[in-house]
Amino acid sequence: MSILGHCPLAKLRARIIAAGAFAGVLSAAVTTPGEPARPTRPSDARRGALIDYEPRPLLPRELRACSLRRPLCVHEAGAAHPYAEVLAWVDAMERAWDLATGALDLPPPDTALASTGALDVYVVDGDAYATRVEVDRRDPRGGFDRAGSFALVGRGAVRGCRLDIAAARVVTRATLFGVSPATDDGSALAETAYVSRLMVPCAAALAEELALFQDRPELGLADTLAPPDDAIRASPARLAPTSGETYSAGASLFYDWVEDAYGGYPGAIVRAMWALSPTVTPVGAARWNDEPDGFEVLRTSFKNALTTGSTVDDLWLEFAVARAFVPQYPVRRAWTIDWPLAPRNLTSAAGVAPTGASYIAIDCRARPKGARLRFEARWEEHARMLWTLVRVDSDGRELGWVNVPGPNRGTEAQTTLVDLDGSATVLAVGTNSGDTMTPFDPDDYVWEPHGWVVSLAAE
Repeated sequence: MSILGHCPLAKLRARIIAAGAFAGVLSAAVTTPGEPARPTRPSDARRGALIDYEPRPLLPRELRACSLRRPLCVHEAGAAHPYAEVLAWVDAMERAWDLATGALDLPPPDTALASTGALDVYVVDGDAYATRVEVDRRDPRGGFDRAGSFALVGRGAVRGCRLDIAAARVVTRATLFGVSPATDDGSALAETAYVSRLMVPCAAALAEELALFQDRPELGLADTLAPPDDAIRASPARLAPTSGETYSAGASLFYDWVEDAYGGYPGAIVRAMWALSPTVTPVGAARWNDEPDGFEVLRTSFKNALTTGSTVDDLWLEFAVARAFVPQYPVRRAWTIDWPLAPRNLTSAAGVAPTGASYIAIDCRARPKGARLRFEARWEEHARMLWTLVRVDSDGRELGWVNVPGPNRGTEAQTTLVDLDGSATVLAVGTNSGDTMTPFDPDDYVWEPHGWVVSLAAE
């Protein structure tokens, strides 16, 4: 049997294709060994996340406990009552492993590539429940990229929901390293946070993550609040979640929404993204070759899927509208203005990154009977922005929305909203879907945010 036959990615890909994920619309071109190389672009040399081999920590008077059922071990330095914490982690990791490989039918973490033959979890100084999963070794012989890994977790997690959440994130991140290790850090954290929430329902209670994501709508779905190579690679001496990690975990809201709206079953779309983004990176390369990635899977899968002629850009806009109606975590940084009795011009307070969004709420309570709303938007070149106007009633419920038309690859769009009866608010929602010439890729070295100007007038 070939090496590929043993590859977890190949098995996962076969499961996804057999299951008919995305209700039959899923398709993506994957690069296989022996295919002609793709044409290179000037930025190709800087694409892809760094392949960062972190050293395993050296723990004084190390104590170790290993599972009798799974290839995993937990390590901790000597402490006053160490075994309770070590055994609690072993128990939580076993539960997470069983849920991931059982109920979700994911492949297990690739322990065959780990230098110890097991998934090692090191309990180190730091915030309780903070986690970080690092690359241990790559597979130098397999057809597709695979990597073994180990994990660092914060001291003090001994029981409860957060311990199960932390264990679930360790297992799912280690699994992703085994099937699609070139996934950018921001997307990987968001996707594994979503899958972990399927495994541990109480993970939905982590309000700080979703709140931070909703507080920064102008940022992209794969953003990490820092340059790509500095976002999560810089491991502090004390293990603690960075604001970028917290934001990325909050971005799991997108995967939660898209699975609920378009997935055939819980986890179907994320599983498909992992299975259909195998990559081939030369041995000795400093960066992963990120082609194809999960965003390409979405781009191919959602072509003509929402409506005739629709693209993944329409998916970003639809999500931008949906996130405005999350009751527990309202979107922040939105303009709120009265009915424009006189014409008004508004400008973006911050540039909107690709897949980010902006919001303007127009109060209609002072609208003269029969008055219409004129909306005009202009934005910077090299950005493709889509706008829609959402009518909202006095109870905060969506009444309907109208897309604002504009020329393809243009920098402006305008429309007049005529039927406003019953509307308490009109919510203008805009999203940046990336450069007009090249599709957005989360591993682009520079993400270019763009500003806009909106003119509002009553007619």
